Amino acid sequence: MRILHWSIILSASSLSAAFVRSRGVPSSSSSSSTALSHSSSSSSSRTAEMTDIAKARTAISQAIAVGAPAYNRGDVRGCAEVYQETARGMIDSRLDIPASLRDRLKSEVDDGITDTTDYNDKAWALRRVFDSILEYQPPIVPRDSSLATELTMEPFTPAQLGEARNVMDSVMGGVSQGGWIPDAKTFFGETSLRNNGGFASVRWRFPNAQNWSYAKGIYIRGLKHTDPQTHTFRIILKDAMCERVRLANFKAIFSNPENSAEGPLLIPFDAFDKMEQMGRPMQGSPAFNPSTVTEIGIMAIKPSVVGAFQLEFDDWGLYM
Repeated sequence: MRILHWSIILSASSLSAAFVRSRGVPSSSSSSSTALSHSSSSSSSRTAEMTDIAKARTAISQAIAVGAPAYNRGDVRGCAEVYQETARGMIDSRLDIPASLRDRLKSEVDDGITDTTDYNDKAWALRRVFDSILEYQPPIVPRDSSLATELTMEPFTPAQLGEARNVMDSVMGGVSQGGWIPDAKTFFGETSLRNNGGFASVRWRFPNAQNWSYAKGIYIRGLKHTDPQTHTFRIILKDAMCERVRLANFKAIFSNPENSAEGPLLIPFDAFDKMEQMGRPMQGSPAFNPSTVTEIGIMAIKPSVVGAFQLEFDDWGLYM
């Protein structure tokens, strides 16, 4: 993944001021709220998954270190074979990686390499799966309802959010579609990989910056969605600093793999720890500032969501 450098976007003086403003806002999140929200970190299955993800990333990094130079020397077949053997080893080792990534990897392994294989296509197909594994982040998932009994929930109101607007990958030439049904609190659509697209989103823009510094984060109650074991979604936030950088925002990944509506999904503000520009992390950028929120949104995006999707919930808002 390409990493953007914050210093390229802002001048040194602006950067210094940005960090002063960011650090000057008291953090309302605590270590206990983070532990409460990131249930994936505390479950043994998630821990095992991330351990195997780390093993997969090590194998992939070693394969790329050999395969990429071979490709650049013109040995495209050699590159494809290195990637193929690495992928086969990961499948044979039964590494616990997300089902969608494992299925894509297994599909390439099962196709194999023969004398009629297009080695360039094969190398790139495997590299795209490898990159998806390298970029994978575990989603935040709902917690047991009993753990949230001491929290205060402040639902968003229609008057507060205003009219929703659709933002699709058409801004990049894509053809994905989506929409929002306000009364049912349902986000639906279809993402498409055509024209290098692959995302659909719905956004709410505030006419005046919202001060949410008194809250710990965002909750979603009664969350259900399509393909629960594969689909993940993103909450998008913008603060005043994002308004200074074209197409910049913060994102946090979430899902409900059990499709259980018992407990709320809690996304702490400290989960929005890296500003992005067009999906690329901006190294050195300030953290999200909850005292100057200008926009919130929900996104479905490749590679976890390709094709039709639907997400619905009972209510959402801030938790304290």
